[in-house]
This record gives sequence, structure tokens and C-alpha cells, in this order.
Amino acid sequence: MKQIILAGAGHANIVALRRLARVRPAADVLLVNDGRFAWYTGALPALLRGEVAAEAARIDLVALTAACGARFMNARVAGYADGFLALEGAEPVPFDVLALSTGGVKLEGGVKPIAGFLARVGLWEAQAGVRLGILGAGAAGVELALALRVRLGAGAEIFVAGAGGLPGAPAGARAVVRRALAAASIVVVAALPEGVELLRAYTDVPELRVGDDLRVVGEACVFAAGDCARMAAALPRSGAIAVRQGRVLATNILRLLRGEILQSFSAPPAILAIIGLGGGRAVGWYGGFWWHGRGVMRVKTWLDNRWLVGI
Repeated sequence: MKQIILAGAGHANIVALRRLARVRPAADVLLVNDGRFAWYTGALPALLRGEVAAEAARIDLVALTAACGARFMNARVAGYADGFLALEGAEPVPFDVLALSTGGVKLEGGVKPIAGFLARVGLWEAQAGVRLGILGAGAAGVELALALRVRLGAGAEIFVAGAGGLPGAPAGARAVVRRALAAASIVVVAALPEGVELLRAYTDVPELRVGDDLRVVGEACVFAAGDCARMAAALPRSGAIAVRQGRVLATNILRLLRGEILQSFSAPPAILAIIGLGGGRAVGWYGGFWWHGRGVMRVKTWLDNRWLVGI
């Protein structure tokens, strides 16, 4: 029987796994991930604000694979070569098709792995007057800053640095965010001051190049998607992009096994972005349109829950 390996429980592979479960291909499907749980970054701010428990911010991969008719292996990926996936501390596993969705390069002081980040938050909570510097003023950095203000309280100093701030967001949405940051006493700076606890809220440009069909350049049966993959045209580092790539990934895994022509991935002209502001409010935008208020937060909560509970 053919073996499909999904290496890494990133958004793209989660989508691919769920879609493969609908058709139940005549192949063994194996999900390999470093850890039993796939933390959902979209629910991380709600977790920091104390609005949800840890169980409501992550996917149990053992339960998910069982529901999808697949197998799960808890192991760290070390690379691949000659039809084998290399693992740390375990024997290599053969594959006929490999899909990589292992996330971006792990940065010192980064948000991922999330379990490590949450441990750091616990240390910050125990420090009186902690000074926190967030590098990256995109949607992720801004939302984390606002959530950490709730978690750490008024005694913490929080700085956010990053050129441009919310690139691609309409001016009205940026104005709402600026007011929210000011109200939370979060200081936006050009460069972080010395002596802060550093948090990197951005993703480096990946080195793994893929073609339009999401196959790794130079490989016939190895795909990559999400933050670990770099296409010819630069894409936003967004879970929404990875979800769309996951749909193409599932289609192309099946087409490759059948010897059919593969589908090309096309990025959408715009993607929906929503930032939780705290207090049950959020701001969202799609292209040049933007909205803010409690209704936007209800939409975000619905989308987050839909992602977490779906198979």
C-alpha cells in the first residue's frame, strides 16, 4: 500500500488530512509531529486573556488522526532523502508522497513553539515590573501585545517595534489599532529599548522553494506549504494562505498517486484579517473594507471554533 506522510501539523497539513479523510484514499496516511497537540495561533490571544482554556486553543492530533482514519507518530522531523523521512531518535520512515508543513524557522525569543512561549509568559507574570519588547508590528505582534497587557497587568511595560505597522490594512483599521494600543499604554517605537524581554512576533522568509503545484523544487513527490515554503511570488505569512494551500495540497497528493496533472495554487486577491482588541471587541479588514466592534469579535470566535473542532 502507498504511504502518504504529512510531516508537521501546520495549517496546510491539517487541512490536507481532513480532506483526505473525506475520500479515504487507497493509501496509508501518517501524520508526524513533534508533540501530541497542534496549538492554534489564532486562539493564542484569547488564551492569554483568560477567555479560553488550553484545551480550547489546540488540536489533539491523536484524536484527529483517529477520526480521519490515519495514524499519528510523535516525533521530530530531521529531514528527508531518497524516499525516507528522517526522524530524531527513531528509524527513518519510507514514503511515496511527503507533505511538509513544519512551520517557519524557529527564532530565539519567538512565539513558536507555543508551549515554550507560554512557559515564558508564566515567568513574566512572576516578575514585578517586567519590561517586554515585541519585535514585529504586524497583526500578530499587535494582537499579542494587547493580549499580554491583559495577562500581565498594568505593572508591565510593553513596547512594540516594527516598520510600517499593519502592512496592507486600511487606514481606518490602523487608526482603530493605534487607539487601542494607546488606551492599553503600549508604546510603539522605532527600535526597542535595551534591557527588555524580547518577543519576536514575525516569521522569517523560508528557504524551501516550491513551484505553483506546491512541490519542492527538484522533487517529484515532496510537497511543502505554509510558513516552511517559499513560492516565486512573495505571499503574506498568514494562516489563511496556509489553509488555501492545504486544499490544493490534498488535491495534488491524490492526483500524484493517480498519475494526473497537478493543480496550481493561486493566491487570493485579498484575505480576511481580524485582530482581537480585548474587551470583546475586534477589528477586521478584507482588502479596502474594514469593520470593528463586538460583532467582528463574534465572527473571529466562530471562525476559530470552526477550525479547532472540524475534521
